[in-house]
Order: sequence, then structure tokens, then C-alpha cells
Amino acid sequence: MQRMIFPLAAIVGQETVKRALLIAVVNPKAGGVLVAGEKGTAKSTLVRSLAEISGEARLIELPLNATEDMVFGGLDMQYALEQGKRRFLPGILARANNRLLYIDEINLLRQEFLGSLLDAAATGVYRVEREGISCLHAAACTLIGTMNPEEGTLSPQMIDRFGLYAAVSREKNETDRMEIMRRILAYEARPAEFCRQYAAANEAIKQQVTIARSLLQAIAVPEAMILLAAQMCAKAHSPGHRAELFLLEAARAIAALAGRTYLLPADLEEAACYVLPQRMRQEEQPLPPEPPEQNEPEQPDNQPPLPEPPTNQQEREQPAEQTVPPAGQPESGGSDQEKVADIDTTFPFIRMALALPQDRQERRGSGKRSLTRTDTKQGRYVRSGIPNGQVTDLAFDATLRAAAPYQKFRNTAQCAIAIEREDLRQKIREKRIGSTFLFVVDASGSMGARERMRAVKGAVCAMLQDAYQQRDQVGLIAFRRQTAEVLLPITRSVDLAQKCLRYLPTGGKTPLAEGLTAALRVLASRRQKDREMKPVLVLVTDGRANTTTTGGDGMADALKVAGKIHKTGVHSVVIDTESDFVKLGLARTVAREMGSVYYSLRELSEHNIMHIVKNLS
Repeated sequence: MQRMIFPLAAIVGQETVKRALLIAVVNPKAGGVLVAGEKGTAKSTLVRSLAEISGEARLIELPLNATEDMVFGGLDMQYALEQGKRRFLPGILARANNRLLYIDEINLLRQEFLGSLLDAAATGVYRVEREGISCLHAAACTLIGTMNPEEGTLSPQMIDRFGLYAAVSREKNETDRMEIMRRILAYEARPAEFCRQYAAANEAIKQQVTIARSLLQAIAVPEAMILLAAQMCAKAHSPGHRAELFLLEAARAIAALAGRTYLLPADLEEAACYVLPQRMRQEEQPLPPEPPEQNEPEQPDNQPPLPEPPTNQQEREQPAEQTVPPAGQPESGGSDQEKVADIDTTFPFIRMALALPQDRQERRGSGKRSLTRTDTKQGRYVRSGIPNGQVTDLAFDATLRAAAPYQKFRNTAQCAIAIEREDLRQKIREKRIGSTFLFVVDASGSMGARERMRAVKGAVCAMLQDAYQQRDQVGLIAFRRQTAEVLLPITRSVDLAQKCLRYLPTGGKTPLAEGLTAALRVLASRRQKDREMKPVLVLVTDGRANTTTTGGDGMADALKVAGKIHKTGVHSVVIDTESDFVKLGLARTVAREMGSVYYSLRELSEHNIMHIVKNLS
């Protein structure tokens, strides 16, 4: 029975994604396409409809549960059993040579697995070294991946390997949504008749692609276009130099699709819509000079050094906050007066994306955050290995491959295949587990200025929502006055963390060193109970350390403790809440000493995603 593919011409809307896919089909040097969007927006349908445009044999689909030997190839077992010799059996990647390789839910693949695929697609070749086989094979394929960011995203390094990026969104117009339903119902009722209705429109697209391929080789890149591409990428602060190359190749494909053999600036401008958005970065501001030690000698912490002039009427009219007098003092104003700020419920949801280095340690537990090796039989079978001791989870396929070449020399007796102990292979499994986030929040007086604490509580609550969805463990430490207090030990109850945060008052000075020291103690204590834990410390502060229990320089003590945290290898993030007219950049200095990823509170609210990578050197 012939499988009827939903025609590309019949898909309503999504013109941006269609255009990106046609660019990739015309010019493989454009670097492939990464299609991202929410569920139910026809991502897979769009890609599979390319089969009719590019030729059904040109689209190879990678199963999500594919193993390494299925993808890269391995031992030809039948030949080994019959001849007693090893021979390479090509896999899916070899079949995808000079074709399109489609990977659905690409964000769910293992990072090293995806990295090998991207390397092969970029270089056009890959080498297999396994089971006594050494083979070099061609794999000049064009990768097309789809993903739902709600299920996790790719690291910036992986996204940068794709030339083009296209975002899919749902249709908001009621007329378009009705037309989508009509076409789907018509297709499901009579697929063959429905496809015939759009055959002419699909054929026109196919002819356009065929003509564009023939024109591509004649399109040269003049010096002026090279200069324009360099200027575009420089203004976007694009990391590396892949963007310029992908930009020019995508522009060549756009010109070819227009039936031209020359480039126009408009071609580069259109190509930039697919190449630059995922690569754009904010310009890094130079660090300000280190403040002198006598900075803010006698000034109370709840008074900023220089007030930021209000920019609009909303900032001039601050909403009232609940005031709580310090213990033992009457209800009257004062420099140590405490305030309980509300939680900013309008703060956008923040997704915490972990890109931490994997190790060989096997971990147990549950969750949805990150992949890890496990010694249980619950995880996904990803590869095999030589057992270290007794085999507890036999990899039957790998065992057969290991035994196959020796069958001519073994006494099989009544068995179809003779297996000896040295042939046995153990399954290596991976599963998703939750992470541990320890929030260390500055609750000093300076955080109460200009409703800063309201925004901080909103940001932390947004991160706690993400932690709840990923089944993470969380803990909460607040520091103010002269001490740091563990408001919530590490637990899975995100609801408790939100309650502790809601009633957290602000006031007093900033004992930053005590807050970091308390975090070290909590993590050390927890690690004694759970040695498999890979914690992430999230420090939220403006960095103005102006007091310490030792009586010395508060900032110097804080930097010493930050250096200790870096040496322990704890992954950390610093969220800078400083928003005054004159910025001192102290939180950035702490982040640098701690080897942390640095974000400003405003940057976090604009980007809505926090990339947590391995500790910086």
C-alpha cells in the first residue's frame, strides 16, 4: 500500500519554515535546518512533505530509538557467521549520503551522538572504529531537525552547527485555523483525491527547486557581498565565523530560487532572518574598575549610593509594601527597617537549560532534567560494553556480534551459535534524573529599593516553576544583617520554597561571605548523604558586600569564599540585581571569581532562558 504524503502546497501558513526547508534542499552547504516550535504545529508534516519535492528516496528519517550501530554501521553478522570474517555493514548515515537526513525530536538525542552526526554532516565523512573494524565512509548529508522547546532545548554549541533556524508557531487567525481543520479532514477521508487537488501546485514547487539547483553553481559571491555578510554578523555579535559562510550559502540558494545567477543585498537580508536570530548576542560591556576598599564606608545598605532617576510615572509611584519592624524595635522607620515585598507574578517563565559535562558515574533517582548513566534496568539501552565482573544486564545483540567472527573455529555442537564468556557484553543505559538547585538570595536593605526584591522574588519563583516541571530538588538560603539563614533545606517540595520566599523580608546590611559559606556547608552536608548529586548554586545579589562576621573587608571575604566554591567544582550562576544609575559591577566580579555563568536580572527577563554550562576557567 502506497503511503500518501500530505502535500507541501496544502499546508496552511508557515511560510517561513517552508522557505527555510527549500533553501536547505537547494543548497546543502547552507548547513541544514533546525525547526523549533510548540506541539501540534505541523513540524513533522512540513519536513516529510519534502519527500515529494526532493524525491522520496532523498529523505531518510532517523528513528528516535536508533542505536549507534544502526546509525553509523557495524559488523555484518550474516557474513561473519558464514565466512568467519569481519565486514563493515553501512548504517543509516551511509544511506543518507547526498540526501536529506531528518531527525524528529532532535533535542532528545544524546549530545555526543548528535555531535557525531553533525560532524559527519559538516565534513562529509565519518570513521567507524568498533568490533575490530576500521572503516571510513562518505556521509555528505543535509540535516533537518525538529524539536519542541517545552521538552528541552539544544546547547548553543549544537544550535550553532545548524545553518538555518526556523520557528514554527500556531495560526492565530480563526479563518486559517478553520481552513487547517477542513484540509486535514479532507485528507483523512480521501488521501489520494486530496493529493491530486494539490498535485499541480506541488509540481510547480518541485520545478522551482530543480531549476534553482541547476542555477546554483553559476552564482558567484562578489567581494561586496562578502563585506556585507561580515558587517551583518559583526553587528549581530555572532560568535565564531560559521554565520558568515552559512549566510552567503543561504543567499545563493535564495537567488537561485528567484531564478537569478547573481546576488542582491535583499538575498542576504532574507538569509539573515534564518541564520542570525539564534546566533545574536548582546555586546559584552567592559568591566568597570574595581571599587576602592573604602567604598560606602558608613552608608546603610538599604540606601543606594546614587538614586536612579525615575524614567516614567510608574516608577515614581511605588506601590505600598508591608513593613515589619526588626525584632526588639518599635514599629517606626529606621535604617534597619524590614520590608516584605510581594512576588512579581508578571515575571516571565524562566527555563533553566543545563549543559554540564557528563562523567562516567552511574546515578539513580528520577526526574526529567538531564541524562545520566544508570546501573538500573529502567533506562534506555544506548550502547554496550565489556562487563566489569558479573553480567547483570546482557546486551544480546552486542554479544552475538562479538561471537560471530569465531564460529568457524568453535564447536557449536547442537547450537546455532557458540558463545563463550569473553563474548558477553553488558548493556549501558541512560535515564533522565532531576538536578539540585540551591538558591542563595540577597535579602539586604539594598534589595528593597525600587521594588527590586519584588522582581527578584518573581524571577526565583519563575525558576522554581521550571524546577517543579523537571522534578528537581531545591533549597533556599537568605542572607541579611550579619548572618545567613537556611530557610529551606534541600527538598523536592517546590511549594515550600515558594512559601518561604513569599514571606522573606528585606533589611539590613549584606553579609555576602556568610551567604556563600552557608551554601558551601549545605552542599557539603548533602553530598555526604548523596554522593551522586550534581548541584547548581544560584546566587541572586547586587554584590554589595559591606559586612562580615570577621570584622574585615566584606567584599574581600566574599571573594575568598567564591574562590573556594570554584575549587570545589560546584556549577554556579550569578544573577545580578543591580539597577542603579551608577553601576559598580560587583556581582560580575563575584561571578568571575566563582567561575559562574553571569546574568543580569533584566537580561533574564528578556531572554526567558538561563543556560547553565560547565564552570568557567
